[in-house]
Amino acid sequence: MVTLRSRLPATTGRPFSRSHDGPASGASRVRASAPRVHRGHEAVLVLGIGSTVLGLLVAIWPDKTVHSLEMLLGAGIALGAGVQIYLAIAARFAAPLRAVLALCGILTAALALFNVVGGNSIPLLSIWLGASWAISGVGQATVSVWDDRLAEPVRHELTGVATMLVGILVLLFPPESPTALGFLAAAGLVLLGAANLALAGVGGSAVHVAWTQRIPVSHT
Repeated sequence: MVTLRSRLPATTGRPFSRSHDGPASGASRVRASAPRVHRGHEAVLVLGIGSTVLGLLVAIWPDKTVHSLEMLLGAGIALGAGVQIYLAIAARFAAPLRAVLALCGILTAALALFNVVGGNSIPLLSIWLGASWAISGVGQATVSVWDDRLAEPVRHELTGVATMLVGILVLLFPPESPTALGFLAAAGLVLLGAANLALAGVGGSAVHVAWTQRIPVSHT
């Protein structure tokens, strides 16, 4: 005997997703159009602008010393940590994904603290910076892969993977002089800032709000 199964919406395929509603209409369509993260667009925009500005500041800093790099890079790492923790708190997706973002944010905040107070060493600064980018990228990519209602998930995934890869490259090839670390960090901050600005819709023909929610299409 053949058992027929009704077709479920495509948004039910990932374990951590809470997208288990049927075809949207009325109140369900209103819920579906709600942002996945409250004011997530603004948070990503702040991260993009802050990273870009810090990257340019590091690039033009006249005397790149260990202390100046500690302060500048520590500020960049702390900014990323704050945005991750905010997104975890303001999120409207599954609890495990919020926990992943919160954990990544806390670990990144710890690395920002290590960056400012510890070591007085260029290799250590490289480790803290690379590890912070790698952790942030893992968190963002994980959420993007597992949350089915996130609008434009590919852009989120690519930004997360790019952040992770830049961090891994810094860990694998740490610079040994303040000047080299400064220019490497500046390039990374500017690139990641530009990626987050693009994710926030800056420069596009239409602004696609980051961390929004896809609206299911009803079939009649």
